[in-house]
Amino acid sequence: MTIAAGVARGLKYLHDEGFVYPCMRSRDIFLGDGYHPKLSQYGLAEHDRLAAQLAKGWNVRFPRDITFAETWMVGKPLPESNVYGFGVVLLEMITGRRAFNDDQDAVGDRHLVQWAQPFLANVRQFELCRMADPALQGRYPSFDLRKAVAYAGLCIQERPDMRARIDTVVKVLSHLANDVDRPESSHHAAPN
Repeated sequence: MTIAAGVARGLKYLHDEGFVYPCMRSRDIFLGDGYHPKLSQYGLAEHDRLAAQLAKGWNVRFPRDITFAETWMVGKPLPESNVYGFGVVLLEMITGRRAFNDDQDAVGDRHLVQWAQPFLANVRQFELCRMADPALQGRYPSFDLRKAVAYAGLCIQERPDMRARIDTVVKVLSHLANDVDRPESSHHAAPN
């Protein structure tokens, strides 16, 4: 959660400074010393390139796998689009899956958001176990996972005005990242 909270803080900082990251993707996150996340400058350079193209009246293409419809309709990324993209990144971190995976056989399994929707609609303990990255081998505080999944779901709401605000996401994820005192009994094993 420390990495997710750091990414959310980076987005909040950019939004507070009047910048919108053009296309929030996990591949634009780098880890520095102590695993502190950094948003790549490519994304910021991309912001300048897109702004110049929009100013010239050019058609601009945004990746559909992680960009939501309002970016396509308005023709430019919005803070709410960043929140959606961050929600996808958070789902990637939680599940260990990529946002879009051509290797999956079933079409619904190719898009992470589509795959996650049934779990997000009915967040029960068993469903959470199925969402968690198998590499965690069931070792995670279930309360923290439930909270992270809930906020990922709020970030990827269809309507931009229904999405979580980035400052709220920062507070929640920072709290989860700092919550190292969870009793061992709150960890639970995933079903076989």
